[in-house]
Amino acid sequence: MKRHVLISLAVIIAIALYCREAAAFWGSDTKETASGLNVTAGFDVNTVGTLTGTVVTAPERTGHEEQAVMTLSTLQGTVTIMLGPWWYWEQQTLSLVKGQEITVTGSRAQGKDGSRYLFAQRIENPASGETLTLRSDTGVPAWSRSASGSQTGIRQQGGAGASARGSGSRGGGSRGGSRR
Repeated sequence: MKRHVLISLAVIIAIALYCREAAAFWGSDTKETASGLNVTAGFDVNTVGTLTGTVVTAPERTGHEEQAVMTLSTLQGTVTIMLGPWWYWEQQTLSLVKGQEITVTGSRAQGKDGSRYLFAQRIENPASGETLTLRSDTGVPAWSRSASGSQTGIRQQGGAGASARGSGSRGGGSRGGSRR
């Protein structure tokens, strides 16, 4: 009898901890979307995965925080891809159009609305060979002040290892460009 009580208690604790982790995506006091996801702190390195699919809607501005999002159709269903702030996305040179096949790596989440979301970390266009990195391996966004000096915001072409910062960069790594 005691064994059944201990097992039941362990299951209840495990469920409580699991639900607590899932709630980490849902912010109650900061930049939420209609999904209930916290677009500022929603990236979780423990949920990173890669999806390949077809662009259903090209990147567009949405929400009161003006986030850039797009929709991707995958074998597992439709996923909304969170690309970051619209102002940052507008500065990127990677072109994404409806019907294009791409691969996106990022943090998976499920919104309160029941929809599936992916906070984009890296986008690859197999047709052109271009790759755009939006977040570091630890999830630091390229548009944040914390990203300066890190490997975020890097655009690569052809997989040759040569890289250049996206057009949003203002010079050789110093804020506002270098002075002479």
